[in-house]
Amino acid sequence: MKLNVINNNHGKDSKAWYSLTPLKKYHATEGIDTMWGLGSANFTRVINNRSSGKPYLLCDMPYWDRWNPLKQAVNPNGEYKWRVSYSNIHCNEIFDLPTDRINNIQIKDWRSKGEYILVAPSSPTLHSFISRPNWIEETIADLKTKTDLPIKVRHKPRRGGKSGPAYADVPLADDLAKADCVVTSCSMVAVDALIEGIPVYSHEQSSTSTVSKHPKDFGQHFRPTNRTEWLATLSYHQYTSDEFASGLFKDIFKELYQI
Repeated sequence: MKLNVINNNHGKDSKAWYSLTPLKKYHATEGIDTMWGLGSANFTRVINNRSSGKPYLLCDMPYWDRWNPLKQAVNPNGEYKWRVSYSNIHCNEIFDLPTDRINNIQIKDWRSKGEYILVAPSSPTLHSFISRPNWIEETIADLKTKTDLPIKVRHKPRRGGKSGPAYADVPLADDLAKADCVVTSCSMVAVDALIEGIPVYSHEQSSTSTVSKHPKDFGQHFRPTNRTEWLATLSYHQYTSDEFASGLFKDIFKELYQI
């Protein structure tokens, strides 16, 4: 495996450090562009790679086992996972993979109904990336033509220049508690929703696209039967720093993507 690890000067105080540093063992300038998130020059780099058909690896925050400052304070030596996807912002297909990495996840029965629709937008950067800068306004306007249920919006939590669940004023569980469904562009809120048995509508580039309907098709909810296989796939698209370095990541991605 040869990866062109693009560091962008990430230090140990950066979340990117925990995935990019162990991946440097595979570094070669002629390798596959490997980067953290869509910030800095990566937005343009990913767009250019997609346009030219050049492969890339994109690292970011995981679907679960996520780092946050509280966990770090309580357990500074804890292991946290970091997401990696091949030539996309998320994995958009389901592979036949073992379920050993999701043994701690309890998939709940499908919810039959709720009291409101939870709209969970992604970041402005992500909306620009999918060419939907007005996704929030357009989606809410469309939903109002298709349902009489109240609409609650949960923006990506941000505080002091940082983002993520650790900075939320309202816990995600509270917003999901009585949701009839979740409508999102590519927010990972949808992953939690599907585990909780809440139907989802999401963009085709979302990690939940294979187990949801698109927001434009809002109506009768989709309740797929393959959530276990989908979660198993996601579980092999996130790794601890040690797993990146040990060869597990290399072996799995070589099998899945022939890289």
